[in-house]
Amino acid sequence: MARDRAEQRIGRRAFLLGTGAFVVAACSDGTTTAGEAEPAEPAAGADAAPTTAQQQAGAEPSTTAAPSLTPEPSVAEPPVPAAESTEQPASEPTTTPEPTDQGLTGAMFDALGICTLIPSATAGPFPSRSLLDRRVIHDGYPGHPFRLGVRVVDPACVPIPGATVEVWHTDASGDYSQYEDGGSGKDEAEGTTFCRGAQTANPEGIVEFETIYPGWYESRAVHIHVRVHVDGEPVRTAQLYLDEDYTAEICGSGEYAQFGLPRTTWADDRLVGDPTTDGSGVALAAASVNGVAGTLGLVNVGVDPADA
Repeated sequence: MARDRAEQRIGRRAFLLGTGAFVVAACSDGTTTAGEAEPAEPAAGADAAPTTAQQQAGAEPSTTAAPSLTPEPSVAEPPVPAAESTEQPASEPTTTPEPTDQGLTGAMFDALGICTLIPSATAGPFPSRSLLDRRVIHDGYPGHPFRLGVRVVDPACVPIPGATVEVWHTDASGDYSQYEDGGSGKDEAEGTTFCRGAQTANPEGIVEFETIYPGWYESRAVHIHVRVHVDGEPVRTAQLYLDEDYTAEICGSGEYAQFGLPRTTWADDRLVGDPTTDGSGVALAAASVNGVAGTLGLVNVGVDPADA
């Protein structure tokens, strides 16, 4: 019965991709709030403990230097554990996927119903060390296929073409690339770039990334870091949150099941406000991702170019 209740809740949040109509909790014109210092990114998965290096990390790095997109570096072949290498992606949690991938349009983002300044939040101790100019960011790592669409808008909800959007998040095990973060048993560090990338917004202010659904780690709700640059200057760093019931469906199957369900809820995570109204929540629905059953997530990210 718990699964039935979860599916009913997810169904209410689902949106119809064919018409661009999305169902969300509410609209908001909320004001910007300053993000707290994020706890040192702790261990992910079922039982891993934070490392000393991780406990010492925590301050958000300086972002004064004007960024520039750099080509994707060469990366070593990602590890694929033998036991999981033949697994199929997790099946869709609720609805039937669209048969083909759709191009993202402004109308799809208009239908979300939430278009406000996203709350500022810490970049955490593991931001990207450079802007990797690429749309496909999973680096072949196993996980539930996830297509993330972001539309950058100003305080009047007018799209900002040419804005640069960078994102970074953990892999299915809760591990961040580029750092020894204590995120999981494998804890890959320098030389890896999985689940990191940057794109330049099209004339409708839209960027998209092909990635995998983020995993979880202790003390944090499942989230995606995002930073927006306008005219080469960072104007907003924030965090995006994924519906808890939908996330539980993903984490209960496929590559994620071995790590168990997330232990930190929105209510327990002091960095989470109200993602259903404050602009930090991603609208989710089962969909085709590059021809494979996965999830499409869409969000309007409101920024003020004057903050540069």
